[in-house]
Amino acid sequence: MLADFTAETFQPHVGKTFRVIVDDRQYMPAELLSVTLWGDASDGKRHPFTLLFRADPGHSIPQRMYVLDTEGMEPFELFLVPLKPESDGTRYEAVFA
Repeated sequence: MLADFTAETFQPHVGKTFRVIVDDRQYMPAELLSVTLWGDASDGKRHPFTLLFRADPGHSIPQRMYVLDTEGMEPFELFLVPLKPESDGTRYEAVFA
């Protein structure tokens, strides 16, 4: 499933809240802030891109694989990396190379 994702898959979901499933009893809401293309896709493969999420202050999860879901998408696994916490919440990044 992840191999089929492109930046265009996520673009319509910018501004939506995703549920990051932490465990069988807990989830963390995270807003998709941006989808950013980077690198080169001239080799005919998928254009590399990153997703940037923001969780509310007080929410914090470690770097690892999580199941995410949101309206209009089937649940999927994604490796999230926490970035520097900011006043409006912690940013999390996912990279698709």
